[in-house]
Amino acid sequence: YAGQYRCCGFPIITMNKEASLRQAGRHVGDALDADADCLVTPCPLCHLNLDLQQPEAARVVGRDLGLPILHLPQLVGLALGLEPRELGMTKHIVRPTTVIDWSQAVVGSTA
Repeated sequence: YAGQYRCCGFPIITMNKEASLRQAGRHVGDALDADADCLVTPCPLCHLNLDLQQPEAARVVGRDLGLPILHLPQLVGLALGLEPRELGMTKHIVRPTTVIDWSQAVVGSTA
């Protein structure tokens, strides 16, 4: 998708929060435009900016976002059959419900 190699905007958040939020919002918006079910990032700071700041980023870019953002170890954990609660997914701002449902249908649940 168009934004797959773009920075999430976290490095500039303390210098220019509005620009950081705009960058994050465009990044998530590009993924939505490409019909992504979620974004997975190996960087914990990207995860923070793209999930935690997503409601504010949506306001800045003027569109609904609501795309689940996973940290790479969370996706690996789901693939291994770990419970979402063990992976901290209950703390996400944008609930990764669709991703969890999909993973449990494919991998199954340990419960």
